[in-house]
Amino acid sequence: MPVLSLTPFIRPEGPGKGGDRAEKFFAMFALLFCLLSPLSAGAAAPDQDAPGDSGLSRMWSARAGDLAALTDEAENLRKRAEELGKDLGSGLRNTRLRFSKLSGLFQASRGRPAEQLALARQMHSLRKALMDNIAPMEEIALAVRQRLEEVAGLQKDMGGAVKDSVAEGAAWVSEREAYTSALSAASRKFAILAERLDILLAPAKTLLGRIDRSIEDIEGSLVDIWQNYYLSPAGPGVSAPVPAMLADWLSSVPSRLSFAYPQSAEEWQDAGKTFLFYGFIMAVLGFIGARGVFILPLRWRGACLRRLVRALVCMGLGLGVLAAADNQHGVLYYGFALLGGMLLVAGTASLTWRLRVAVRPELASASSPLTPLLPPSFFGVFLLFSDPPARVLGILWAAAMLLFLAHAFFSRKDRKGGEKLPMLEAFVHICSVWFGLASLLAAGLGYARLGVLLFILLFTLINCLSLGSSLMSIFAALAGRVFDAQDRPIGNAVAQAASVPLAWLLSLLCAVPWFWVAPGARHILQQFLSASYTVGEASFDFSRLLLIVLLFFLFRSFIRLGKTSLEHLPARLPNIEPGVIPPLGTMLRYGFWALFAVVALALLGVDFTSLAVVAGGLSVGIGFGMQNLFNNLVSGLMLIFGRTILVGDYVEVAGATGTVRAINIRSTTIETAERAMVFVPNSAIMAGQFTNWTRNNRMVRRTVTVGVAYGSDTALVENLLLAAARAQPRVLAFPSPVVLFTDFGANSLDFTLNVFIDDLDNAGPALSALRFSIERLFAENGIDIPFPQLTLHMPGQRTLPASPR
Repeated sequence: MPVLSLTPFIRPEGPGKGGDRAEKFFAMFALLFCLLSPLSAGAAAPDQDAPGDSGLSRMWSARAGDLAALTDEAENLRKRAEELGKDLGSGLRNTRLRFSKLSGLFQASRGRPAEQLALARQMHSLRKALMDNIAPMEEIALAVRQRLEEVAGLQKDMGGAVKDSVAEGAAWVSEREAYTSALSAASRKFAILAERLDILLAPAKTLLGRIDRSIEDIEGSLVDIWQNYYLSPAGPGVSAPVPAMLADWLSSVPSRLSFAYPQSAEEWQDAGKTFLFYGFIMAVLGFIGARGVFILPLRWRGACLRRLVRALVCMGLGLGVLAAADNQHGVLYYGFALLGGMLLVAGTASLTWRLRVAVRPELASASSPLTPLLPPSFFGVFLLFSDPPARVLGILWAAAMLLFLAHAFFSRKDRKGGEKLPMLEAFVHICSVWFGLASLLAAGLGYARLGVLLFILLFTLINCLSLGSSLMSIFAALAGRVFDAQDRPIGNAVAQAASVPLAWLLSLLCAVPWFWVAPGARHILQQFLSASYTVGEASFDFSRLLLIVLLFFLFRSFIRLGKTSLEHLPARLPNIEPGVIPPLGTMLRYGFWALFAVVALALLGVDFTSLAVVAGGLSVGIGFGMQNLFNNLVSGLMLIFGRTILVGDYVEVAGATGTVRAINIRSTTIETAERAMVFVPNSAIMAGQFTNWTRNNRMVRRTVTVGVAYGSDTALVENLLLAAARAQPRVLAFPSPVVLFTDFGANSLDFTLNVFIDDLDNAGPALSALRFSIERLFAENGIDIPFPQLTLHMPGQRTLPASPR
């Protein structure tokens, strides 16, 4: 009999008599419930074997219902699999037949990269169709495996339930055995269905594996085939007659065109929707960009609004066509890609020249150097796309190069004699002529495809150079406009440093459209980027080189930021000596570049252990050979941090007298009174004796020596000298001028006037004015300044003998 707790029926005690009555009432109700409960339990005893048998029966009934649902689902899946198996068999036969044809074409078209590329796309389309065909059957197989796992889980749970029932002596053995047998039957049914599905799917999976291996073989050999395509002197069948080659080429054109453009109305509709969608996005971005143009300087704003519209529209159309080239099956329509790439190239070329004119207004009346390169480039791309016989392609491309060179010659002849092109445009013209000659020579030697590739490379190089130089100027102007060099020097330094890599990184985007336009360009570039090169102990690939280039610009930005911060440090900290800033900047620059060199060598895989051994062996020889250099470096550091000499001091050292203009790590620059720059090694300053006239302050003492005639009033002379000194504004009153009677000279009475000049730079003019004043005062007061005289006394009177005639 279950134990009944009275706790739920007892209410908490309340205040007063009301709480006691409630407690008595609930206690009597609980006692009555306890007396009546055995009677109710006894009345129910004849219908039940145990207290929990009714709940177990309901549980078994629920499980039996679930099992029946699983059995019905298995039957439905079996019927659906039989229906799909018929469609799968017919589709599999068609796919196998088409695969056999494509495999034969693959073997017959080896060495033809355009046909191999078309076959790869058809293989991808065939694989997509096969996957779509077996996808429903795969879903059924997956559902069967999931149900089989559920049944296995039920069987495992049933094993535990059997152990518990034996221990408790349950009376529902018959229901359990019926359920167990039904569970085993369901498991067998799902297992048989899964096995049949595997048998049905096995041929399809085998064929899918063969298609995947064929695709892997084709795409794996495309890089080598494209390399041979461009680097071989002639294509396949070059020895055959021209009519036979043209007939063979015409027979292969429909196969390539079938994947160059949409082949059904539905595909054309999908491509049109994609084009309109991306065209709308480009229009929105163009509107936002037009609003952002107003942050540019005024002289560039008008050019951007008036001249860049056509270029940006052309580029937007190209992006829309490229987006439409990617169909829903993952296959690229090469015809659309070619058209979109050409629109992008034309728009980029126009944008490049418009930006160049905005930076160099003197080129407004000139024509773009990229314009003559566009027609030959597009013609060459069309030849590669159509892929005529090598002999025909060579003749057509040689004719195109002759026309291009003739146009270049006559355009140069028509140019005015006094017109001088900027350096970049002159370089472009020279490169165009030489690349045209090289392409013509390649076509004459049978490498016409390589000649086309060289000309496309020329166009891309010129476009990147022009766009990069223009963007550098524009970004520099924007950095100066957003971050003022006086108010925000650090932000200006960071923006100026970041503008260079950003400009050249954006200029490299000019080459991206050619990956869709030039056949095989993506495969060759992919091979180049993934290849690894080893030179000695250094091993590198393109990713490491790109990282090193990015680190170069990053360290360059740090150096520029540090230099700017040091230059503005004295304004924030007045106690900092300005003369220390240049040497600290030099040390900062050397330190960062040394750290960059270490990081770059580490990325290249250079072993520093071997370098340490080599450096240890060479240290002795280098120490003797570079002793003077290291001596100057150490002396420079001692001068910088010892502050014996500062920038602006007036010194006399190593026979040179002048003002210190710079203290570098290796030498000190002194500017003499003759405006000559003298570079004194730091070791010579530290090892020898030098005089720093302005070590304490800029005040300097100077002496004026003057002699007067014997018999002059010496007191008057002293007063006149002091009066002349006090009358000069550059002569300091304290310390006061001093007159000294220094000597009785051979011809004069010698006096010296010692005065202090307020600044060393004013010493020369002040002394000159002081001498003018002394001479004037002596003349006014009758003081003579004698000059040396010699009196000759001859004893006796002797006559000189007459000279003979």
